[in-house]
Amino acid sequence: MIWAILFGYVSGSLPTADLVGRLRGVDLRSSGSGNPGAANALRVGGRRMAAIVLTLDLVKGAAAAIVGAAIDGDATAIAAATAAVLAQVHNPWFGFRGGKGLGVTAGTALVVWPAGLLVTLPVLGAAAKGLRSAAGTLVALGWFLGASLLWASNGWATPWGIVADDTLVWYAIGVVVLTAPKFAAGIGRNRSAPPPSGTFG
Repeated sequence: MIWAILFGYVSGSLPTADLVGRLRGVDLRSSGSGNPGAANALRVGGRRMAAIVLTLDLVKGAAAAIVGAAIDGDATAIAAATAAVLAQVHNPWFGFRGGKGLGVTAGTALVVWPAGLLVTLPVLGAAAKGLRSAAGTLVALGWFLGASLLWASNGWATPWGIVADDTLVWYAIGVVVLTAPKFAAGIGRNRSAPPPSGTFG
C-alpha cells in the first residue's frame, strides 16, 4: 500500500496546470483567481487551455486509483486516490499551496466510483449556476458524500470500481475533507465578485 500511496501523491503533485499555463504564456498563480486549475485556466486562457488542464487533472487522479487497485484492491485504490487529491490541494512543490482538487477528484471517481460522479455532476452544474461557484461546489460535495452513504447502505452495484461498502464512504469522506475547505474559503473571498466561469480546479 505504501508504494501505491507514494505513486498517488507524486501523481497528484505534478504541476500540470502550471506547465500548461507557462507553455501558453500565462502564470495561473498570478493571473485571474490565482488558482492553478481548470476554472482559472478557462478564465484567463480560454476553453482549449481549460480542457487541457482538466484532462491532465483527470488523468492524474485516474492513474493513482488504477495503480492502487492493481497493487492491492479497493482499500489501496482509495488510499492512492486520496493521496493524489491531497498532493493536488497541498502541492509540495509550491509551499503546499495547490489547486482546489476537483479535477483530480473527478479523475479518481472515474475509476473508484463512476456512478457517484454521474449523479453528482448534474447537481454540481445546477448548484453552481444557482449559487456562486464556491457555494454550489460545496453543495455538490455534500451531495457526493450523502450519495456514498446511500450507495453503501443499500449495497447498490456500480458498473466498475470499488464495492459499495464502508470503503466507499471513507473514500468520499477523504476527498470531501480535502477539497471542501478550499471552496469554503472562497465563499467569503468572492462574496462581492461575479460568479466565475467554471468550477473545476
